[in-house]
Amino acid sequence: MDQIEKSAETPAPEKASDACGCGCGGGKGSNKIVVAIWVALLLGFACVLAYTRTYGRNEAETLLRDAYGLYEKQDFAGAAELLRRSAELGNSWAQIYYGGCLKNGSGVAADPAAAVEWYRKAAAQNNAVAYYELAVCYEYGQGVAPSLDEALAWYRKALDGGIGEARGAVWRVSVVKANDLFEHQRYHEAVAILKPMAEEGYSEAQVRYAACLMNASGVNPDPFAAVEWYRKAADQQNPTAYYSLGVCYENGEGVDRNLDTALEWYGKARDAGVEDAQSAIIRIDKIKALNAKAQEPAAGQ
Repeated sequence: MDQIEKSAETPAPEKASDACGCGCGGGKGSNKIVVAIWVALLLGFACVLAYTRTYGRNEAETLLRDAYGLYEKQDFAGAAELLRRSAELGNSWAQIYYGGCLKNGSGVAADPAAAVEWYRKAAAQNNAVAYYELAVCYEYGQGVAPSLDEALAWYRKALDGGIGEARGAVWRVSVVKANDLFEHQRYHEAVAILKPMAEEGYSEAQVRYAACLMNASGVNPDPFAAVEWYRKAADQQNPTAYYSLGVCYENGEGVDRNLDTALEWYGKARDAGVEDAQSAIIRIDKIKALNAKAQEPAAGQ
């Protein structure tokens, strides 16, 4: 009984693990309160942050939509101003469109260099259209120093991002680059660019690669293979391929010489707008006339 009363008079001290670890000096109860306060503060901050982000995004989209309306009314200056505000809020489409305004001087003073910076901001958000716009800038030197290598890199990113139009641009720029290599007599490098493109089905590359095979430019000569590449390009209605096949049949390069077939190909090239084709047709007609006359029996026989 005495021990029970003694125990009631002198409570046992709390264990160290029961103390609050936040430095407030409290025990279990006070620790739970502090934790609850911190949770409430963190949740509140998360809600504010989410609201801010949502509000900013919606405001940017509203500005972009209003810019469309002003553009349709041909209020280009007003549209550009709204696009700028939306772009500054981080809308990648507004960044692209405002970049277009700056590049073309639509509703704002032309500033291609500033346009490139806005395209870069949109590209940083993985907008494939921005990749394409940057490629155009590098291809034609708009706001940046021209660079075919940079243009190709951005066109390829645009293609990987789903911009189908970038495929033709990749091929076009690659051929330009290959032609530049040819001018500097770097034939092997040019062929290394042309052959994969020819295999992918780009008719201009097929024609250029065929010419390399015909003339032994950066590759071993193979007139027969050259003719096959010309045919592949001709199947895609490439006028240069029509003319080149006419030359092959006229001279018997990679095929048996056949002036009638040469005339057919020259005719297709002429109809497709190849200027030299008509003179080639006249030349073949003269050759055929001379051959026919040579086969006539001599007078008096």
